Amino acid sequence: MFLNYALVDVFTTTRFLGNPLAIVRVPASYRSALSQETKQKIAVEFNLSETIFLHEPSEDCQEPVESLAVDIFTPKCEIPFAGHPTIGTAAYIFQNYSGAVSESLKALVTKAGRIPVSQDVKTGLVSASIPVDFHMHQTRIPSDLTISDTSPVVSIVKGLSFVLAELQEVETLANISDGLLKDCVNPQNLDEGWNGGLIETKYFVDLGKDDQGYRQLRTRMFVSWEDPGTGSASSALACFLALRETKEQGSGPFHYHVIQGVEMGRRNDIYVTVSRSGDGESIAEVLLQGASVLIGEGRITV
Repeated sequence: MFLNYALVDVFTTTRFLGNPLAIVRVPASYRSALSQETKQKIAVEFNLSETIFLHEPSEDCQEPVESLAVDIFTPKCEIPFAGHPTIGTAAYIFQNYSGAVSESLKALVTKAGRIPVSQDVKTGLVSASIPVDFHMHQTRIPSDLTISDTSPVVSIVKGLSFVLAELQEVETLANISDGLLKDCVNPQNLDEGWNGGLIETKYFVDLGKDDQGYRQLRTRMFVSWEDPGTGSASSALACFLALRETKEQGSGPFHYHVIQGVEMGRRNDIYVTVSRSGDGESIAEVLLQGASVLIGEGRITV
């Protein structure tokens, strides 16, 4: 069995910056034969922060293809959703598939739900209206590095959680070498029903608003490795900060420009817009945006 794949860099328009992603194309005829165990082994082989498996329509399909299913794997486990695979895969489809698919595609279907996607033809930015089941955990993680003595833990969806560790200065951010937790898989110290999947540490420094009204955030993200650019973690951080805004600002929207991966030499520019409920108490919508550039293509033997 041979599977075609593409390598792209996400959250950048410059090759060899951003966050690398492997997109493995799974023909409809191979879908039942390719097990989740084999997908995990392929993700280990690529050894990127995420590898995505794109389930393609059958070659004889005559109907418009409005959605395609995907599975997302880290080298450690399958996850229900991730931002940079979603943006990178949607961009790859819009830019490289035949018109029948690229023009009709409206969503990618993940284990966390259906994600509407689109591309701005002028800017090239791909947008994803991400699934959100935002949850603040009772657990807080102590650290003497952060502005406060403890850092909150949040989940963007079940199975994907983050410690949000706020630092005072970019210089402190540059000296970080690992996350605040050693055990990042299936954490046991979170709220009941939310303690599966991955927990990651998202360090951030608030740089204030830029001329366009975006709040700029310099960040780094660690699992058991450092991830150059994380859309899901950036979305979780944006949700947390949006809920921290005053109630007088109502539903928003609130705009964030997350800059990640600078210390790795792989700058990512991630844009997140968050809308709240009218009372400012909950998250109504999260729009993740970014660019992507094709690096290369090939095939893998399974």
